[in-house]
Amino acid sequence: MHERYLRVEGSAQRRGEAVGRAWRQRIITIFKYAQHATVDKDGRTLSRWLPHARDLLPHIEQWAPDTLAEMKGMALGAGLAFDDILLLTCAYEKWFNYHAADHCTGFAAMGSATPDGALICGQTNDESLLHWAAGQLDGVLHHHDSDGMETLLYTHPGIPAYMGMNSAGLCLLWMAIENGERASGLPTNVLIRETLRRTSLAAAEDYIRTVPRSVPNNYLMSHPVEGICNIESTPGRFVVTRSARSLCHTNHILDPAMAAGDLKKGDPTSSTLARYRAMASLLKAHDGCIDLPQSCAMLSDHSDYPESICTHPRPTAVHAKTLAALIFQPGTGRMHIAFGNACETPFRTFSFSAAAFQPSSANRASARRWS
Repeated sequence: MHERYLRVEGSAQRRGEAVGRAWRQRIITIFKYAQHATVDKDGRTLSRWLPHARDLLPHIEQWAPDTLAEMKGMALGAGLAFDDILLLTCAYEKWFNYHAADHCTGFAAMGSATPDGALICGQTNDESLLHWAAGQLDGVLHHHDSDGMETLLYTHPGIPAYMGMNSAGLCLLWMAIENGERASGLPTNVLIRETLRRTSLAAAEDYIRTVPRSVPNNYLMSHPVEGICNIESTPGRFVVTRSARSLCHTNHILDPAMAAGDLKKGDPTSSTLARYRAMASLLKAHDGCIDLPQSCAMLSDHSDYPESICTHPRPTAVHAKTLAALIFQPGTGRMHIAFGNACETPFRTFSFSAAAFQPSSANRASARRWS
């Protein structure tokens, strides 16, 4: 078992350098997996896609300078060319069309949906076993920014962020959606990392709305004071749904107007409809009782197996699998992860420091302090 946790401190570049030094061999291994993961689909290795990745760099420079500094530091610390880190960071955009049909199930609950009113949210990360060393090298980055902000991130080595939570209370979950739109914009994994620098839900929503977006994505964000916000976004469209109780999402588009171009609902290899029905049913059945044990059970659910929330290889998607299950409790500053299927892998807990950055003054009075 590789060590899964890494704490880094200081400026963005300094933190990136620390990641590069500590995870150098993992980054190299992940790059080798990514290099040929979809070459049979478009005839190009990841390296041959470099001109396209470089086309996205100006967007990173303009809209995500701190994440760019982390990326440059990562390359320096690992002794790798910056282009290698750029390619890994933009790899999702290269093979967006070629992923397995399963791309995560997420939920968020608070208020009357939970026993104590506290926010709890979580998701599965479902990807292809052929990518990312089947999740065996995935880990948690615990960033301590120079200004006191802390961020807990789940990610693949060499990529800025997948899902995460910061010590201002902002949680960000991510699910793929697809309507065929493409554009030159901010790479997904850069957008996620930069969004998690925001200290409020409103600021995070505004950031995602403002930046140029490269591919369709769904972001399920939440904050213990501001509530729950689901964003279905494409390069040209942006739809927000809000709740003070609970929301869930899988991989088909829920907004009726945007759903006209949905390419997931009719995909016979996709389990998105079955997973959505299962999660919505679980949220309803356990309304008022959604706590940590119940959240673990929901992410382990096998209703409609093999098209279940807890994803295992099946005939229509032989390489699809849950690589990790994640649960966030911003009120206690804790992030719980099962590195693999939650039905067979224990959850590990990671926490902010006792002196974690507190929510902004506008929210401090009503926000719970981290324990």
